Amino acid sequence: MLARYITPRIVAVGLSGEVLLLSALYMPSAFGWTPRFRVTEALVMTVAGILAFGIALLLSLEVAAEFRQARWSYLAWMMLAANAAISLVKRSAGSPLFDFVTAGYRTSPLRGLLDNLLVVPANVCLLIGLLAMWWGYHKLGLGFRIEWRDRGAMAGVAALFLMLLLFRGSLSQGQSPYLISRALQPLGLTLLAVISTFGVVLHRYAVRMGDGKLALVMRWLMFYVLLRGVLVLARSFLSPGRPLLLDSPPGLEDWAFDVLWQVVQWTAAMAAAYCAQLPVSAAQQLKQLRAARPSVVRAQQPA
Repeated sequence: MLARYITPRIVAVGLSGEVLLLSALYMPSAFGWTPRFRVTEALVMTVAGILAFGIALLLSLEVAAEFRQARWSYLAWMMLAANAAISLVKRSAGSPLFDFVTAGYRTSPLRGLLDNLLVVPANVCLLIGLLAMWWGYHKLGLGFRIEWRDRGAMAGVAALFLMLLLFRGSLSQGQSPYLISRALQPLGLTLLAVISTFGVVLHRYAVRMGDGKLALVMRWLMFYVLLRGVLVLARSFLSPGRPLLLDSPPGLEDWAFDVLWQVVQWTAAMAAAYCAQLPVSAAQQLKQLRAARPSVVRAQQPA
């Protein structure tokens, strides 16, 4: 099983290693000691993004295979695998390395078109996966109920995204020459709004489940869902070119957003890694029980 080798600890090492490496590359330029190592940063982000979504894809498929007899869980993890696969293609097509081949590629209408052609199906797969997961747990009769404070948080998130849609002309693709891109971006944001409000539901499940491995799966899925929404909202409402902090180093805001989007990719891998550990833990416990059984039988035999 792949889950025996790609554990949550390995994913955590990948996440922390990338953040530390990107920080080590950026900080000398922030203090004016060296020029910005943009090509190296772009290479690290591209490789790490492909690695993170690749891990999420492979582990999600492995988890789905373990749930072949549980229809809703199988559907949920197959959809999460599809989301990871499309996100992997999107990450490859949106690599910052292309900026060094074609100037301004990442801010071009063509990049926006490719992004939206991939974002919408990826969000659809993620939403279907989360709904299937919720319905599967709902059918187990865990006694879960959405409380009023949860509904208030969901309404608040939905209102923020609605505000974005009302001012859709100021969106990155609002003035795109491609009609399909102008149409797909609001659709993608609408799907992300629904997914982000669903993050509140995932949080409630995580709280009810306590501190077990399944709760960790739900928490990391919640981080994956909510962090995407927070970053989209933050980027949309912040004024371009205006630093968040006075006298901040040049490019700090863009670098920080890039790093946070890299973290998003690893949260998907972390959720899959924790879920993939469930059958591994069960197999280890079964092995321990079988190993202990002969000694118990010998102890019960008469002398």
